[in-house]
Amino acid sequence: MLPFFNVKKTLLLLLILIPLLVFPQFYNTEIEAKIDLNEENKIIEISSAAINKTEINQSLRYVLSVIKSNAGNVLSRNKQEGRVVLKSGEKKFLSSTSINSSRKDKIIILLLIYNLNDVLKGKDRVVLNEQDLKENKSNVQEKNVKKNDGISLKGIVLEDTKTKPGRDFYKMFYSSYMRNNINGNKIVSIKETLTVGSNTMIKIMVGEKNILEFYIRPQNEYLKAMNNEAIRRVYKYFQKLEQQKETVKYY
Repeated sequence: MLPFFNVKKTLLLLLILIPLLVFPQFYNTEIEAKIDLNEENKIIEISSAAINKTEINQSLRYVLSVIKSNAGNVLSRNKQEGRVVLKSGEKKFLSSTSINSSRKDKIIILLLIYNLNDVLKGKDRVVLNEQDLKENKSNVQEKNVKKNDGISLKGIVLEDTKTKPGRDFYKMFYSSYMRNNINGNKIVSIKETLTVGSNTMIKIMVGEKNILEFYIRPQNEYLKAMNNEAIRRVYKYFQKLEQQKETVKYY
């Protein structure tokens, strides 16, 4: 009877754990992110806004990114960021930019809105020229950005640095990330924050998961060592997510 009891106990544990693994994370429920496009004379005007759906005032931080990917998977990224306070029920314009609509690069427009605790509250994205780029890459292994929950992106590393050593680390990490073909299905963020005195700290985030944080130093060997550790941890985390997904599918 003991083995049967253990089987029942295992099944009960799985019934408890599986909902935790597959329970979706919702955005835009309290704070909605909104991207609007307007094309005129081969120029696409991009504007972004935030809507406070709660009953209280909200202090927020936003990042509007324009990410371009050509047929050779070469990425370039421009971003605008800032802070905003929204009253209850208020919709407020955040920032704007423009791009040339005649270009055939794949263009991802991404708006992320965080609260003061750096918790992601709102997301919106628009993808341009996706079909054209796919047709040009019929004989090339695709690393395209793909939908997961309608919002998640694949193979994207975002930069939020403030110093030259921070930017150097981002370039080092991004190069290693692409060279190792990690191509994770969650956004990886390199964030540099101010600490005591003139020191700064680097945080490597996968989605909202803090993978690694360390104080930045300008020494190249130190940056290389931290880059190797960061790449190892990020790769291991994506492997763990894949294993969890396969486990859920199996059961």
